[in-house]
Amino acid sequence: LERQLARSATAEQRERLGSAQADFNRKIQEIQAGAAQQTEKDMPLQAVLADNGASPEKKCLALEQLLANRATAGNLLEQAAWYCAMAEQWENAFAYAERFLAIKGRENGGRLGVGLLAPGLLRQTGRTEEALSRLGRFVKDTRDPWYKGIARSLLEQQPEQDLLDKTGESPDYLLTAHVAMAFWAEAGDRKKALRHYKEALGSYMDDRIEYAFARQGIKRLRQLEE
Repeated sequence: LERQLARSATAEQRERLGSAQADFNRKIQEIQAGAAQQTEKDMPLQAVLADNGASPEKKCLALEQLLANRATAGNLLEQAAWYCAMAEQWENAFAYAERFLAIKGRENGGRLGVGLLAPGLLRQTGRTEEALSRLGRFVKDTRDPWYKGIARSLLEQQPEQDLLDKTGESPDYLLTAHVAMAFWAEAGDRKKALRHYKEALGSYMDDRIEYAFARQGIKRLRQLEE
């Protein structure tokens, strides 16, 4: 009798395990099918982002749609902050920047770049004191000496030329310094901003989003001069 009960229990366990495995496999298939459908749906939007001829407004809209299903996707939030800024959607860009910076992560170029973009966005909307305070916190919290130096220059805590003298050491230095200085200057000195944007293009780093930002900045400022 005990052997029969043991065999019965083992059969029941196998049945339960088999049923659980079948459920698991079904869920995996559903997830994969859903992911495939989402990927197919996203393809036209990704095509907009890859199109160098697409306007910042179109890219900003495409990113908004992509983020509807990926609210915490850092790479999309980073792009949204930059492209919406290129589209002069300052408040929208700032909101994306805040969402991106709220994601915990290590200090890297993407995070530091958006960290400098955010005060500029505040300055564009007339929130100068908040922008200065934000830059001060950036200086305090940032370990990277280059980005800290950019922020200190914007705050006039060190001569701008001292920083610019070092840009010849790296195309990345050239790009990041001049873009940050240009955008910060836009709210008060458009000629200075235009000069910095032109210098940024001298980095030839046309695969970087900051480079696209500089080109759009030149276009925007020239239109204002007309």
